[in-house]
Amino acid sequence: MSSFGQVLKEVGEFGLFQKSLLVALCIPSIFPAFDVSSQVFMGLSFPHHCNTDWILERGPNLTTERQKNLTIPLDRLLIFTTVEWTDASKSAFCTLSIISFFSLGQMLLSGIAYLTTNWRILQLMLFSPLIIILVIFFWLLPESSRWLMVQGRKEEALKELQRAAKVNKRSVPGDLLDKVLIQKFAASFLFYGLSLNIGSFSLNIYLTQLIFGAVEIPANVAALTLIQHLGRRICEAGFLFFGGVSCLVATVVPRDLPVVVTVIAMIGKFSAAAAFSTAYVYTAELYPTDLRHSGMGVNSMCARLAGILSPLVKLLQAYHYSIPMVVYGIIPMAAGCFSLLLPETLNVELQDHTELK
Repeated sequence: MSSFGQVLKEVGEFGLFQKSLLVALCIPSIFPAFDVSSQVFMGLSFPHHCNTDWILERGPNLTTERQKNLTIPLDRLLIFTTVEWTDASKSAFCTLSIISFFSLGQMLLSGIAYLTTNWRILQLMLFSPLIIILVIFFWLLPESSRWLMVQGRKEEALKELQRAAKVNKRSVPGDLLDKVLIQKFAASFLFYGLSLNIGSFSLNIYLTQLIFGAVEIPANVAALTLIQHLGRRICEAGFLFFGGVSCLVATVVPRDLPVVVTVIAMIGKFSAAAAFSTAYVYTAELYPTDLRHSGMGVNSMCARLAGILSPLVKLLQAYHYSIPMVVYGIIPMAAGCFSLLLPETLNVELQDHTELK
């Protein structure tokens, strides 16, 4: 019985079917960026006070500042389908292409938030299109034929393969099928720790959001280039370690130099984005098909846990302003060292079953 890689050679390893699937899956990748970072704008705290008209009736000569002193501030009253349809040489390209649209979403968010002042309308504009996309995808997206084969559902797998072969202008013989968690946590912790704290850099928050989104695009390009030449393991370790070092360096920069701090944080965000993207490629290749979806689910759960904890770490600045960045630096550096213990998967065909030794 041949491997699924041989099946793909018959169907087409990266034909029109896979390219169309890749383009389709890039679109919904924009919306997670809205979900992750929109709270930065909807949760902004601007200086605000109660209406002072009643004060002017009794003291018309009071200055604006003295009027505010007689009020109480109101704020005191109250986050792999294409991988399984392509060969090993194209899996990294497909994964990072999809992730790059997350960066596009980060950039679009800054403009949409700047033009939309009402938070309810902002929510509708950001997420209403996603409902339409999900309904369309429910009917049009194919199931993973590789996964169907592993589950023993050969008839359904053959149907999906014939669908792909038809689009790729290839043919599938009827008997072909008979022949044939620390790492992710740390990358997410570093990524969200920097992304959700852009308001602390003392620069224009909309411009900072745009820059932090834009820097992810060259980060994904660099990650794709490096992991295809140097391998997944060494690149993931390097990105995590370098991102952690950037956070530690930022702690020794004087607080009255916000531009310098922002530049260093941007370098850290570059490394975090590259590490995050590499983690998606790497973990999908590490798991065999019979465990891939469950394994990726556990990894994603760890990433969401990191997303929950990373903004809470900021509360530690009540004890010293440098503690959050030290924590953001140490964890990815440690995870980078642990990544060196993982096996290399560059140009290694995806496994379908767990092999016990």
